[in-house]
Amino acid sequence: MIDNLDSTDRMLASVERELEKNPDSWEAQAAKADILFSLGMYGLAIQCCDRSLAQNPDNVLTWVTKVAALKKLGRKEEEEAALTRAMELGYKG
Repeated sequence: MIDNLDSTDRMLASVERELEKNPDSWEAQAAKADILFSLGMYGLAIQCCDRSLAQNPDNVLTWVTKVAALKKLGRKEEEEAALTRAMELGYKG
């Protein structure tokens, strides 16, 4: 578990460095969302998803991460809307 946390911390630090250089990087925002989700930081993950999707609204994987985070927070209506969008983009569930 500690090794996983260290690895996650390193990945998060790497993504943060990328965002310092390129704050508009939708890829880095999406990666940060995934990391935050894995840490149980669902609200922050959603914020990163939103920033990523503002740059690349057709990124189905980011929509799926957002769906999962919304589900964890019990935000059913938003979850359903995000899932609909992910499915429009080809997500099969």
